[in-house]
Amino acid sequence: MDWANNFEQFTRQLSELQSGILKSWTSTMPTMQGFNTPSYRENFEKTLKFQKEVLASSLQFQALLARLSIETQKQLWEGYFNTIRSTQSQKSE
Repeated sequence: MDWANNFEQFTRQLSELQSGILKSWTSTMPTMQGFNTPSYRENFEKTLKFQKEVLASSLQFQALLARLSIETQKQLWEGYFNTIRSTQSQKSE
């Protein structure tokens, strides 16, 4: 059980070290002095929401491009076969 106690002590010290580094960093950065740690979660959620919206828009755009590409190819091949048929029918006459 001694290893569990040591691990708990290690994680507590690591957490304190990270907290101290963050406080030191924000106090030395003039633009970060107004950084509110409780709003970190809110900013994180907003960032995730924005990323999700960008991804959804990108996928919609890709789907639109795929549909347009397929439709263009259909029209191209229809035109090709219609041209071949009309050329063949003109030769038959």
